[in-house]
Amino acid sequence: MSSKKNISIIGATGNLGVPVVLNLSNMGFEIKVISRNSEKANKLFKHLNNVEVVEADLRNKADLKMALSGTSYLYLNLSTNSMDVNSPFLPEREGVANIIESVDRNSLKQIISISGLGAMDNVYAKSSFKFIPNIVRKQGHRLIKDSNIPYTILHCTWFADSFVLYRRKNIYSVIGNNTRPIYFTNCYDYSRHLANAIGNSEAYCKEFPIQGANAYIHSKAAEEFFNIYNNKTKVRLLPLKFIKFLSFFGKDLKFLKHMADYFNQFDEELITGDYNTYETLGHPKYNIKEYALMLNKNKCYSYLA
Repeated sequence: MSSKKNISIIGATGNLGVPVVLNLSNMGFEIKVISRNSEKANKLFKHLNNVEVVEADLRNKADLKMALSGTSYLYLNLSTNSMDVNSPFLPEREGVANIIESVDRNSLKQIISISGLGAMDNVYAKSSFKFIPNIVRKQGHRLIKDSNIPYTILHCTWFADSFVLYRRKNIYSVIGNNTRPIYFTNCYDYSRHLANAIGNSEAYCKEFPIQGANAYIHSKAAEEFFNIYNNKTKVRLLPLKFIKFLSFFGKDLKFLKHMADYFNQFDEELITGDYNTYETLGHPKYNIKEYALMLNKNKCYSYLA
């Protein structure tokens, strides 16, 4: 098997990381999962013969260096859930810095990183909202770009998988403004985009917006999805002022409000054509209804039960 079919992944046990690992495994990749919680990773992936779990913490460069030894292609599935841009350690910034210091430059051919659509340079510049995760992401992107290692950054819109991941007791909540269209992607199409970026010289040192081909109003997309995936699930609209009130009672809710404030002023436009996303990384396969059918048929999220 060529090295192009071998990839190391940091951040594999998160909401979006797990389905990406499962999809890449089904595509025939040999995967090294680098995780600070090897027990959790082994529990998630123990049934996959082509997944190896190695324990390493982003704060520990010695362990990272050992884990990353011999890596040809590295995928970063990191996130920021802090409202403190001056935090001494954030995975998408200090974590990225430690990764870059620890990689084996004799073997590494490419770093691929997930990101948010609003973190693309010179895109949506008219927005004055200071969304902390995007500020941190851009700082991490600069470290990657300055590393002289070929990179590919995938800037994603909303994932349709969020409908499953954030459903609670057969209720899915849409917070605040419900009028702006969203070009939902999904973890299957994203995994194909990622796979097509690996070892693809046409994707080196480039950034791509990852969006689906069709626009949906958030609540309508959720209703279409659950009509097929689980018709007992109700879609509920929550006013932003309700989240603002709740944010006084917990740190996590403060971050939720910060996210809601950001997305309530974010006007998404389809920009994949400007960056040749589909031509370089492949066209999306599923719309919302088709994706719900596929998830049900294949029981893709059975591990959440």
